[in-house]
Amino acid sequence: MLFHSAFLLTRQKLPMRHRRSGVPLRSLPVKEPPLRQAPGSSLSPATLRAPPWRRSFFLYLERWRVNFIVFWFAMVYNFYVAYNIQFQVAGFTVIFLLTVIFFSKKRWKSVQNTIYSILLFVTLFELAFDIVSVITIANRDKIPRLNEFFSVAYLVLMVLYIYTVSVYALSSTFYPGITKFRKRIKFAELAFITVGMLSAVAVILSTKLLYAGEGGFIYSYGIPSDTVYVYSTASVVFVLAVLLVNARHMPVRRQLSIYSFCIMEGVVAIVQMYNKQLLIVGFGTALAVMLMYFTLENPDMNIIAKLDAANKRSRELLLNILPVEIADRLTEEPSTFTQKFDDVTIMFLDIVDFSGLSERMGPVKTVMLLNTLFSRIDDLLSGYSIEKIKTIGDSYMTAAGVPEPYEDNCRETVDFAREILCTLDVFNKEFNTDLKIRIGINCGSVVAGIIGKRKFIYDLWGSSVNLASRMESYGEANRIDVSPLVVEKLKDYPGYTFEQRPELEIKGFGRVQTYFVS
Repeated sequence: MLFHSAFLLTRQKLPMRHRRSGVPLRSLPVKEPPLRQAPGSSLSPATLRAPPWRRSFFLYLERWRVNFIVFWFAMVYNFYVAYNIQFQVAGFTVIFLLTVIFFSKKRWKSVQNTIYSILLFVTLFELAFDIVSVITIANRDKIPRLNEFFSVAYLVLMVLYIYTVSVYALSSTFYPGITKFRKRIKFAELAFITVGMLSAVAVILSTKLLYAGEGGFIYSYGIPSDTVYVYSTASVVFVLAVLLVNARHMPVRRQLSIYSFCIMEGVVAIVQMYNKQLLIVGFGTALAVMLMYFTLENPDMNIIAKLDAANKRSRELLLNILPVEIADRLTEEPSTFTQKFDDVTIMFLDIVDFSGLSERMGPVKTVMLLNTLFSRIDDLLSGYSIEKIKTIGDSYMTAAGVPEPYEDNCRETVDFAREILCTLDVFNKEFNTDLKIRIGINCGSVVAGIIGKRKFIYDLWGSSVNLASRMESYGEANRIDVSPLVVEKLKDYPGYTFEQRPELEIKGFGRVQTYFVS
């Protein structure tokens, strides 16, 4: 900066002019005063007799000498003190934000959550005292008592931080069904690290602090800081040993958090050992606590994951009972409702002589066989937009065009019925059975919805539904019986032929003309 300013002064291209005449000052005769050395100046007589440009340069340096020294002192101080504080301030900021996030909502009441909340506050205070101690140690000659207070408090908080992490790790080894003997061992482990913590604190409070340098130079507290390192190393080794012994009783996520803490503390210690001026212990501490939060130390994450999985299973179960649109509507507004649809195709399927089959095979084997067949029919539905409405005994009911209307629902239902007959042939050959089914299909307007409060299902009502059911009952084995409305909709499509049946006297409908799909 100084040399740059001097360089700019020598780059003046326009000569200075006299205020009144405008003549360049260099062209005017100047009577130079006798050369005198200013009191306290370090300029030699030879320098005073030097040419004006050289004498001006040395006078410039003379004037800025004090500022020059202060500038470099500030740079050195910034490197040795402020640079380190940046790490600690970053760590403090991370833990502060993490604490705000952690306490911003209600947490699951558990031992681990309680200990982790304490750990957050211990880490927050430790980093705060770490920042202040870096500043006070640089001015320990002026504020010795204040420096000693913050330095000792920082070391004590370091011990408490390690102790809190160790307690969390050991509390995580308690598992459901633990025996009384093992529980006593766990309490003995907690007592062991507690005695170690109290011993370390006693040494720190009773031993004089020693420093490695003067001013803002890196400090080493001597025995107190060595006590912290020894206690930290012993605690990490002890926790790892206990963790390995109890690994099979602990979730993997819980083990990962402890491993991350041990690895982070080890890396920080190694880096600190070979970079004395790089005070990153505080930042490493903050990073370890943050890693714990994202891996294990926030048990709510595990609980939220379990709740999400439970909600997903409930959702899948609901979709097995109701169509997607109906399930979404019930989730948002749990109330009964009905809706009219003008163009719906209904299909009924029934096992022929199911009662006789049950008597011959036995009820258990019959139900197992029926489940296998209906499951394969369910699998066929994945290739269609048809909705399965319900199964009642050996009866299987579907509807196309509800709850979302779409064109060609009649043709799709007939194709689905054809594929069911093909699946039945494969099924009979595979299981060496001779099952036969009747299928009835009708289309028309229906009312669909949910009624009642308990054990509700999505159902259909209307004469179109009743006729489809009657057609299945009056049908023949392994034939698809359809109504005149179905024939009317499919007559213009190639690949669909129909065989007219004699008129049937159907209860509630009189004489009805029906058709078989050829």
